[in-house]
Amino acid sequence: MATDLHNLPAGSRPDSAIRNNGPDHLVLERLKLRELAEGWPCYRDACEWQNFASLFHPGAHVYTTWSGRIPYTDFIAASKAGMDKGAFIMHRCHGCTTDINASGTRAVTKLKATITQRFVIPSSSSSSPSSGEEECEFDVEADCRFIFFFEKVDDKWGARLVRHWYEKDKIIPANPQRLPPVDEAKAKTYPPGYRYLAYWQEKTMAGVKVKMDMPGHRRDVAWKLNLEGHDRLYWQAKSWLEDGTGIDDA
Repeated sequence: MATDLHNLPAGSRPDSAIRNNGPDHLVLERLKLRELAEGWPCYRDACEWQNFASLFHPGAHVYTTWSGRIPYTDFIAASKAGMDKGAFIMHRCHGCTTDINASGTRAVTKLKATITQRFVIPSSSSSSPSSGEEECEFDVEADCRFIFFFEKVDDKWGARLVRHWYEKDKIIPANPQRLPPVDEAKAKTYPPGYRYLAYWQEKTMAGVKVKMDMPGHRRDVAWKLNLEGHDRLYWQAKSWLEDGTGIDDA
């Protein structure tokens, strides 16, 4: 049976939250939260680690395809180590929305973004005719939505948890005459929302085992874990806004 693409899980919308318009003082708070959310790609991609760390409260966690759930401090250390080994991951922001509770103490911000990772493989691995080049260079781009669970403590906003919905991805060759080879049977073992990102992360990033249960798109009905993860994030967002729970096992 096809999933209803046009409605959220029944009852999962936090109806008491404020979004769009609302009191002027909460509009200002939502603007602060947008700046924090956009700080993830802007600060991380530029290696502004002190600024990146300022997005979080102590003890906060992040959850990505390659890291799993880890403290944000460990994520920073792992990101630095990965960059030193050649990992080149960047992001593009596309827009965001924020739901905030009426007291202005907890919020959930969803940020539309594209994760883009550059890969370089030997020319002997390329599926294209040799043109004298030594390497095949390409990007994998994954369209996703970040979800930030924010809390205001001592008049300062910070993230307690950051997760993503991974919705679709693709391969883009830097040189269209040189295409990377893909083992189609192997690629199809990965969830469709981040299939090629997972494929190439595991193939080229030593020691990385990609998480297979990341939240996906509701249309991916054949991928039970990813579909359940999609809906679970909405329920966790509702719980966070209404009573400050729901993120310890997210």
